[in-house]
Amino acid sequence: MAPQNMPAVSIDINMFWQIINFLILMFFFKKYFQKPIAKILDARKEKIANELKQAEIDRELAAKANKESEDILKSAKAEATEILLKAEKKAEERKESILKEANTQREKTIKSADVEVQKMKEQARKELQGEVTDLAVKLAEKMIAEKLDTNLGANLLDNFIEEVGEEK
Repeated sequence: MAPQNMPAVSIDINMFWQIINFLILMFFFKKYFQKPIAKILDARKEKIANELKQAEIDRELAAKANKESEDILKSAKAEATEILLKAEKKAEERKESILKEANTQREKTIKSADVEVQKMKEQARKELQGEVTDLAVKLAEKMIAEKLDTNLGANLLDNFIEEVGEEK
């Protein structure tokens, strides 16, 4: 038997009909289904593109809102620091005011106490002079009562009266 050479591509009748069926199917697909499917694909492509654009816009808005919130937070921190500094300054001023008022009150109290002490000293001095005068009068009465006629008694009385007179 002689070797039969087989052709590189053999097309038999079944393959021919399959190719014809495929071409008819492609014709119907192109005529009836290509435009609706293309519209659906284009609509889907447009929807995806719009969603991507919206996502980009949303991302930019979120970044902007994040930056604004950071700025607000920074300004709030700065404002809080400023408020604290003002409060500390007010507290320091209030402290100084209270200390000044306390010192003024202390000075007034010291002055009034000094005036009171001076008054008490003056009153004590007057009372003491009154008592000394009373004692001198009593001594004089006693001496007169005993009728001291001697120079010694008279000299004692004169000396005592002169000493009391000098203290006034």
